[in-house]
Amino acid sequence: MSVQLRSRTLKSGAKSLYLDIHHNGERWREFLKIKILPKDNSKIEKKRVAERIRANRELELLSNGTGHIPQHLKKMNFFVFAENYILKYKNKDVRIIASSVEKFKKAVNNPRLTISAISPQTMTMFKDYLIYDAGLAGETAHNYFTRFKKVLKAAKVQGYLNQMPTSDIKFSNPNKDDTLKKQVLDKDELQKLVDTNCGNVAVKKAFLFACFTSLGLAEIRNLKWNNINKGRLITHRNKTGELINNRLSQTAIKILGKPKNKDDYIFDLQSLSDNGANKAIRYWVKRAKIDKHITFYCARHTFACQLLISGANLKTVADAMGHSSTRSTLKYLNHVQRLQDEAIDKLPELQIL
Repeated sequence: MSVQLRSRTLKSGAKSLYLDIHHNGERWREFLKIKILPKDNSKIEKKRVAERIRANRELELLSNGTGHIPQHLKKMNFFVFAENYILKYKNKDVRIIASSVEKFKKAVNNPRLTISAISPQTMTMFKDYLIYDAGLAGETAHNYFTRFKKVLKAAKVQGYLNQMPTSDIKFSNPNKDDTLKKQVLDKDELQKLVDTNCGNVAVKKAFLFACFTSLGLAEIRNLKWNNINKGRLITHRNKTGELINNRLSQTAIKILGKPKNKDDYIFDLQSLSDNGANKAIRYWVKRAKIDKHITFYCARHTFACQLLISGANLKTVADAMGHSSTRSTLKYLNHVQRLQDEAIDKLPELQIL
């Protein structure tokens, strides 16, 4: 670690003083806004002031391990730091980390949030958001939280945090073991939704389309008519970048209606937040008298389970869902098998002589 006082000669001939700082493998400059002119009578005094600042900054960095965060580090914007971290990150889970940061941005709704302002209360709120309001399923919420902690650990290593704000938070996901029990719509329930009025027509149309195409709200929101080609849906999953190239069923084609210009959005959802869409779905489902907790993401569950019920194999469903392997698709197969077991258990008992 070192803090050196240096100067840079400006075009005017004046010298601008700055600190050249090396700390924890990082190097940056801190300009002091102190300029010394060629014939400056206060040259000596200005240098003394600059030297005092240099000494204080060095002391701040040295005291970093004592629980004190230097003033200039307290001002670091978290999202600027996270963006730089993601750009330098080389592992395969970079997309999940980037998605977790985007979810955090929506949860805190404060683009100017500093790293030092991230508290245990902030992270508890973020955990609850991932579980209940982010439209995530299964282990995704837990995976996002775990990946997000990588960014916080990097901030701690670089001196922006004294301790991890997640150290005392236990992530107990209520959706871990049986995520699909209350989150899949069957054929009759889909028809009920078709027959029931929704307060937002665009949400109704988009949700029903998603139930027949595997798309999540992020993909639906950005879907344009140029993604529809000769009866096929061609796009990429927003979270993983995996290709989705699915044939559209006749129901999906009917939901789309008459094609428009290729660059036009198919669904008018660009200005609607995730929470706004899920709120509209919640009232719609209640109006249809369906006793299930349904969010937009449940459309993907419904699509996968309907494919399996129709006889598709696991690999086919995985490809249609945009999964890189069948591992993520197994939960849908388990759910369908459980439904079959429950149906068999309800068969009538006969008295066999």
